[in-house]
Amino acid sequence: MLNKQSFKRDTSGNFGLTFGFLAVPVMLAGGLAVDYAGLSLDRSALQNAADAAALAVAREGNIPNWQAEDIARNVISANYGFSVAQLSVSLNDGVASVKAGIDRPLVFGGIVGKKTMPVTVNAEATFAYTKYEIALVLDTTGSMAGGKLVSMQNAVIGLIEGMSDLGLEEDQIKFALVPYAGFVNVGPEYGPTINGLGMIVKPGADWLDQDAKAPVPQSDLPSNLSRFALFKHLNVKWPGCVETRVPKKNALHDVDDTVPDVSDVNSLFTPFFAVDEPDEARKYPNSYLPDEGAPIKGKNATEADKEEQLSRYGQTGKYVKPNNVVAALLQMLKWKKPKIDNSPSSFYSNKKDPKGPAFGCEVEPLVPLTSKASDITKTVKKLEASGSTNMLEGVMWGWRVLSSREPFTGGASESDSSVEKIMIFLTDGQNSFGNLNNNLGSGYTSMGYLVDGRLDNLTAASSAQTNNALDKKTLAACTNAKEDGIEIYTIRLEETDTGTGTLLSECASSKSHYFDAPSRSQLSPIFDTIKKGVVKLRITS
Repeated sequence: MLNKQSFKRDTSGNFGLTFGFLAVPVMLAGGLAVDYAGLSLDRSALQNAADAAALAVAREGNIPNWQAEDIARNVISANYGFSVAQLSVSLNDGVASVKAGIDRPLVFGGIVGKKTMPVTVNAEATFAYTKYEIALVLDTTGSMAGGKLVSMQNAVIGLIEGMSDLGLEEDQIKFALVPYAGFVNVGPEYGPTINGLGMIVKPGADWLDQDAKAPVPQSDLPSNLSRFALFKHLNVKWPGCVETRVPKKNALHDVDDTVPDVSDVNSLFTPFFAVDEPDEARKYPNSYLPDEGAPIKGKNATEADKEEQLSRYGQTGKYVKPNNVVAALLQMLKWKKPKIDNSPSSFYSNKKDPKGPAFGCEVEPLVPLTSKASDITKTVKKLEASGSTNMLEGVMWGWRVLSSREPFTGGASESDSSVEKIMIFLTDGQNSFGNLNNNLGSGYTSMGYLVDGRLDNLTAASSAQTNNALDKKTLAACTNAKEDGIEIYTIRLEETDTGTGTLLSECASSKSHYFDAPSRSQLSPIFDTIKKGVVKLRITS
């Protein structure tokens, strides 16, 4: 029998009784904590889903509300699993608002009379006020003829229209267009006006070498002969193409956007002029004048030889540069007008353009930065396929139209952080110098002829060597452009060459900026992906 003292000391039953009384509220509290944690997790996930949906809707610009709701629902369902979310979506003045809600089942809610708890979140997204300057650098070489060219045109126009539909202010988005092949056409309107005496009566752009002052290595024309004057003499309009600038020591004019300065003639751009090639149809694509005993001599031609070679163009007697009106008049009295054979060239299987001093510059002139998207689409529709692939000139002129520096100054200052400068570069082929088995080593290129040695001093080389040298210069141009703040997207279209793929991948700003399109049908989705990558959005709530 327990005595009174023992009974007082035996308290184990009290603990059991107390635990029994407390078990229910403890379990209830624990259950509610589990439900609360679940609600918090779902609220966080649903907020992320709503933010993503708002960004997706805002990216599309001005679209109907029903379409905005479909986009938001797909984003939330596909990426976050909230397939039964209640949604409300609206678009006002470029701001996408998304309200999303779910009824979350409660594990222990029945204890307090609730089986579910509503979870509701709100999200808003809009465009960050960023200005966009976009250069479309497009391959228009002969291999683009047919379906590839049409697919590219449709994809580019789709990008332009899609960007224009985003509801941006007029000053927020500008496009430039740079079609390229063997040359880039900067526009014939920048050339000077020349009179019948071969003299400039109205200067052209001061970044052009109008007076033939730059010491450009060439096989046929005297170093001091104005190409503009020769065009005038032959009664042919300068088509607007220019050559690649020649680097001088540390001034890498060919792969850097150095400013053209009249005080440095090497920095000026030499106008295109396709010389009359020797009368050997099997070796040369552009013989348009009779040789008359003074054909182009090529690599070993002296300055005296070049002056003598002018006899093909109608020069009689000794050539003297016309540096004043009297000298010009006397000079022109010695010239006769030759008759140009401008029949279609039959040398290349995919190029039937007329022969003459403009042969090779069939590319459409570039369009500098403009807020008028219609100017770009109009030119895109006019693009035709002709010529070989010169990626270097495409990249360089794509960079130049985005730059605030001469020769085109429409780009915003490179120090303006509110501007995104973007180059979209497309090609369907490898770099090609156009090597030929003749005395000049190639057709006429933006670096003259191979024998002129303007490509890494190569005067005789295989196609593999010249193409590799062009690839290296193209990559250097891309690298320099990126260091100048240009964001570069590249697209390889129906081209299996691994070297070209590597080049374009390294030219691009990142791996995700490079697109390989084995089929032309992939171009529109690629340009749509680029559009979404270009547009900068921000969450506003």
